[in-house]
Parts: sequence; C-alpha cells; structure tokens
Amino acid sequence: MSNSITILKELIKINSENPPGDTRKIIQWIENWAKSENIPVKTHWFEENRGNIQLTVGQSDKTILICGHLDTVPTGDVKNWDFDPFSGTEVNNYIYGRGAADMKSGVAIALSSLKSIHDQFVNSEMDYSITFLGTSDEEVGLGGAKAALNLGLLDVAKFLVIPEPTALKIGTAEKGVLWISIIASGKSAHGSTPEKGVNAIEEIVKLFPILHSSISEHYHEVLGKSTLNIGVIQGGNIANVVPERAEIQCDFRLVPPFQPAEFEGILRQKIMEFAKGSPATFELVVRQIMPIIQSSEGNFFVRKFIEASQDRPISGLSYATDGAVLVSNAPKPLPFVLFGPGDPMRIHVSNERVNIQEVKTAKKILLDFLIDVCISKQKRGESDL
Repeated sequence: MSNSITILKELIKINSENPPGDTRKIIQWIENWAKSENIPVKTHWFEENRGNIQLTVGQSDKTILICGHLDTVPTGDVKNWDFDPFSGTEVNNYIYGRGAADMKSGVAIALSSLKSIHDQFVNSEMDYSITFLGTSDEEVGLGGAKAALNLGLLDVAKFLVIPEPTALKIGTAEKGVLWISIIASGKSAHGSTPEKGVNAIEEIVKLFPILHSSISEHYHEVLGKSTLNIGVIQGGNIANVVPERAEIQCDFRLVPPFQPAEFEGILRQKIMEFAKGSPATFELVVRQIMPIIQSSEGNFFVRKFIEASQDRPISGLSYATDGAVLVSNAPKPLPFVLFGPGDPMRIHVSNERVNIQEVKTAKKILLDFLIDVCISKQKRGESDL
C-alpha cells in the first residue's frame, strides 16, 4: 500500500477533526503502515490523545525533514457535503473528503516517497537521511510542532519540506501572525442619560482607523501586503444601559519590514497614545503570535527543489504552518519550501477535494528532489560527463 492515492483514501477515512484533535487512530494507522513496510517509526505522545509520529529512512546524521500535520478542521454541517466527508470518494479525477487537500494528500505523498526511497536504495547509499514528522494540533495551537522541538530533529535537519496545499507552487515564505484582543473599560449609566457614563463600545470603535492605518503599505514581492481582519466585537447587554465593557479580536497577517513582535510593540504604543485622550481605559492581550519566515531562492536545496519542479512559480503563504515554529526555533538557519497538492482556496470548506493528477505530480516532484539530493550521482549510476 505504497501508492499515494491509496494512502490518501485511507487517511481520509480516519476522523482527525480538531477540535477535539484526537489523533490516536491516524497515528496508529501510520505506525502500522510503517511497520508493514519495514520503515523505522517512533511515536511521541505529548498529550493523552495527541502525539507526533516520526518515520526515518537512512542513517546519515544529516537529515531532510518533511513535516505534515495529521489533524483537520471540523467538517461542519454534513448536509452541505455531496459525499461522506470520511469516505475518500473518487469522482471525476478528484478525491473528496475532509483533509483531502489540507493536508492528508501532503502526508500521503511524503509517506509514499519514503517507501519509494526505502525500496530503491540502501542506507549506505544515502548522503542524507529522510525523516517524516507527522504532527498533531496544527489547526488550533501548533502544539505538535512545539512539542517536536524536544526531539532533536532540528539539530540535524538541513532542509525542511512542508507539503501543505500550494496548488503545486513553491512557497518560500509565510506571513507573520498576530492575534490580539483589545478590551475597553468604561462606565455604565442609564441609557436615557448616556452623558453620565462612558460608552466602551463607542470608544473602542474609534480605534478602528488607527488599527487599519498601523499596518504598513509595503508590498512584499512574495507575500504581498499586510492585512487586518477585525473578526469579533463584543459589548453591552441591553439597549438602555451604557456598556461599560467592550472587546474586539483582531487578526493581523504581516509582511516585512516588521516582525509581529515588533509590530505588537508599535501598535501597543499607538493605543496608549489614543487612550490619553479617551475617557475609557484600554488593555491589549496577545492571543497568538507567529513570526514571518522566508527562505532564499539562492539556497542550494531550494534551487534543487525548483529544478525538480521544472521551475514552477514561487509563492508565499498568507497563513502560518508548523514551519513557523520549526524554522524560528532551529538552532541555525533552516531553509525550507512549502509545496503540495491541493488548491489553498478550497480548504476548510464543504466538499473539500484534491485533484488526483496533482497528487501524482506532487509525489513525483518530491521524490525526484529527494533522490537528487540524498543519493549521490555515483550511487545512482550517473556520470558527471
């Protein structure tokens, strides 16, 4: 069962929605598959129902690391699906199901590629070992990637491949992420005498122009522009009472020149300046922060990957992946690419699907890259002439 399409269908049949994020069954399936294929495998549990799984081919102390998450977003209302979201149904050259694109197809091509390398070459013929790291909790808290920092993989990893859905474009950068809550505290009063209170909703709404103007207009050649989404606003209980509390939750997706941590400090200062002239008080709470990461197209491994893809387009991701945790915590610079089958505009939706030919193409490109980099020309029977 080394065919990437067969593996993908089996993975889709296993419910790994997050929440609740229980990945025991999918980890058990991969563990059983690896043992049946005689591929060394280790499982690392960081919570009772959540863990990471590690498969390695080769014995070199230099590693090409492939990381893919095993959890998916919830299916939502199954009435909005044309097919059972856990069936892996194949129709008109597409495979449907939750996780078909994000990112069980990426996991499938990684497992299938490891099997192909394992079958074709012996460990002594490999200049680099290849490790697949399957993580849990990427969709909610990146908990698996954070737990994996203790495994020592980043000490030996020379290159990172994350097969997230990129429509077969080669991702070399991710936007930074900053999720914040801003809480305004005012003073309640009767709705008939609003002048006796401080309306927290009205005061917090005055921040909107400041929040939007705070993001840079700089256009990054790969990532585009920074964005802001004010996704939640809460406040008040009833129309005839002046609200004494209001909260907004904001999602910033950031490009250089400022990393999210720097931007958060700038934003906090602007809110403090505004608060000096407001009758309300304000509090800023950071809910999530992930750095901008970028890989150089001039890096040896990145160039090799581009060559294997036959010069497919370069792109950037507007969302964070496990790569943000791994790259930013590596003891030395860790070049990477994000590359996989699936349309990133069709993930997290009903009738999630992936094109079968796209899966096969992604597998071929990944495998060609791994053979080119991990197996020397002499051991492949090639000549420099």
